[in-house]
Amino acid sequence: AAVVFESTISGKKEFLMGIDDGGIGCVAVHPSRKMFAVGGKGHQPRICIYSYPSLKLLKVLRGGAERGYACMSFNSDGAQLASVSMAPDFMLTIWTWEDEKMGLHAKAFGQDVFTVRFSMDDPGRLTTSGTGHIRFWKMASTFTGLKLQGSIGKFGKIDLSDIDNFVELPDGKVVSGTESGSLLLWEGNFIKC
Repeated sequence: AAVVFESTISGKKEFLMGIDDGGIGCVAVHPSRKMFAVGGKGHQPRICIYSYPSLKLLKVLRGGAERGYACMSFNSDGAQLASVSMAPDFMLTIWTWEDEKMGLHAKAFGQDVFTVRFSMDDPGRLTTSGTGHIRFWKMASTFTGLKLQGSIGKFGKIDLSDIDNFVELPDGKVVSGTESGSLLLWEGNFIKC
């Protein structure tokens, strides 16, 4: 498996081969557009951070997944990277990637997670979504230190749905799509409409 770079002007293609034995699980682009992360698949996969356009390997992150990475996202200033691993562990990890250090780590859900995204306005908040769920996370100070606390979205009278993607609005509310094509507006972990 490879990451393919294709010029929309010339049509020229460049390939970056995956370095883990199972291929590539996901890719995330740094906000500067000068770097990107590639999450591997296979036994004890890695996340590799590359410069762009040189494709030089800058950093390697280890230990966040047993079998592969499902999704990743940089925060708004690019200092942190959130990753979610595939089955069997489904772990959400917040990395200080420049130091190659795993920070906060928590079980994201018991089924597939498709998307993870940091809030654009609040560096201590992020959202994950996937099979039959959406979860709203905050980095909270507790008496034992900083922890990830997740609140599962409550569907109430709305049919439970896979949530492929979502967008956070400037006021902190979240809009997500459903399998049936409906849009849901979330305030906190409840549907507002």
